[in-house]
Amino acid sequence: MNPIPIEVLKELRSGHERFLSGFSRHPHSSRERMLEVEGAQHPIAAVLGCADSRVPVELLFDTGFGDLFVVRNAGTMSTTAAIASLEYAVAHLAVPAIVVLGHQRCGAVEAAFHPELQLTPSLAQVVGQLRMELFGLGAAEDLEEACRLHALNAARNLVDSSVLLTDRLREGRLQVEAAYYNLHTTRIDWLGSVLPNRFSKDLW
Repeated sequence: MNPIPIEVLKELRSGHERFLSGFSRHPHSSRERMLEVEGAQHPIAAVLGCADSRVPVELLFDTGFGDLFVVRNAGTMSTTAAIASLEYAVAHLAVPAIVVLGHQRCGAVEAAFHPELQLTPSLAQVVGQLRMELFGLGAAEDLEEACRLHALNAARNLVDSSVLLTDRLREGRLQVEAAYYNLHTTRIDWLGSVLPNRFSKDLW
């Protein structure tokens, strides 16, 4: 029986609450678990997150080896490589839920506020894309608001860029959830689920 997306997301929320309360179980963290998943992987969910070292995805959700399919890059960007990776997770690993996790004080988003910065060509391309996005969202003044809106927009871009993900959403076989991690409180705020052509309010 295929896992139900909403149940998987509830499991991730429960893991995060354990982390916040200081009662993380650290499941599947042994060498035996590593050997168990050597032959094949069966992650319960996928996460698109930032490469920032202060956002340790598996720890935040109290998960271990083989539990999450994690894609990370500077700025939580829905790049071609990120989209392809997540399509693989959904199509071939039967992942029923994707969390797009932005965070407070994201360096890439912050750099978009400072066009005077001297950046490498690759960084300039990423930051320039973010700057255009933030202006389009009307979020080019407040950094925290910009980081939150970018997480939502990254989730929307992810879905809008993939026929596979859109089809799975319409079939009810996938849920894509935007979220925001506060570095100070260490709490994840759940921003809502993405539906084809619009955002839905989180009704949990």
